[in-house]
Order: sequence, then C-alpha cells, then structure tokens
Amino acid sequence: MMSFKSFILLSLSLAAITAYVYAQVAPGSNAYLPPTKNGYDYPEPKKPFQPGPPGRTPGNGPRPPPSPPRNIPGQPADDHVHVPGMPYEFEYAVQDPETANDYAHKASSDGDVVTGEYRVQMPDGRTQVVRYTADWKTGYHADVSYEGEAQFPQGPAAGGRGGGGGGAAGYKY
Repeated sequence: MMSFKSFILLSLSLAAITAYVYAQVAPGSNAYLPPTKNGYDYPEPKKPFQPGPPGRTPGNGPRPPPSPPRNIPGQPADDHVHVPGMPYEFEYAVQDPETANDYAHKASSDGDVVTGEYRVQMPDGRTQVVRYTADWKTGYHADVSYEGEAQFPQGPAAGGRGGGGGGAAGYKY
C-alpha cells in the first residue's frame, strides 16, 4: 500500500503537470509572450517606410489656401439639415429624509425643443430650481433660482466631542 507521503507527492506532481498542460492550451494564456514575427496577421511591407524631407507636405503641389470658417462656434453650419427627434415626456422625484436626498426632474420635447425643470435640495436647506429650454439651433438656456432661506445649524458646544464644526449628526449611510 502507498504511504501518505508518496500519495501527497504524487498528487502534487499530477496537479503541477495538469496546470502546465492547461496553461499551454488555455485561451489567452499566451498574453504575455512576445508577439510573432510582426505581431499581426498580414505580410510585412516590401519597402519600409521612409519619411520625406522636413517641411514638405505629401503630394506634388503647393497647399491650397485655407477655407473660411464654416460657422460660428455653437451654431449649426449653413448646410446643416435638421431632422426632428422623437417627442417624449418624463418625470421622476426622490424624497428620502433619512439620507437627506430630495430631488426631482421633469422634461418634455416636441422633437425640436426640450423644456424641463429640475430641483435639488441644497445642504443649506434651500432648493435649487433650474428651468431650461434647449433646441438644435440655439442650444441650452437655463434659468437658475433658489427657494427658501439658507440655514446653517450650530455646531457642537465648545469643549464637546468632534472638535470640528458642522452639523450635529453627520452623514447617514
């Protein structure tokens, strides 16, 4: 009968041989070996690339003059063909007092112009309201306003724990 040491030695040898064979045939196992002849599956060029003299452009003639700018930045080009998008409408809101998350967003589009509004509860207690319109010709236009009064809670009393300022409870996760 085989001894325990012999059994362990035979098992480890068999595991090492199996790992070696698997590494040779496993897909992607050769990822860190050097590439083949040129690393790709196409024949090498007959004549290697040789750059031309400095300051010269490819081709035989002088460069054409630069063309005038097509359009004003942020504006569509004169040759732009506008294709209306798909009309849509959506709305969502999140109100979670435990984590102090309070925000909402609603928007609608007729395919050309998007109008919408989003609201975010700020850390100081105010609500930031952004009302916007956007279209293909003039871009995004936003009107930002705030509702409510900013409130700054007092920090811990002098000599209390924490030593740093800020609210009483801190963040909850």
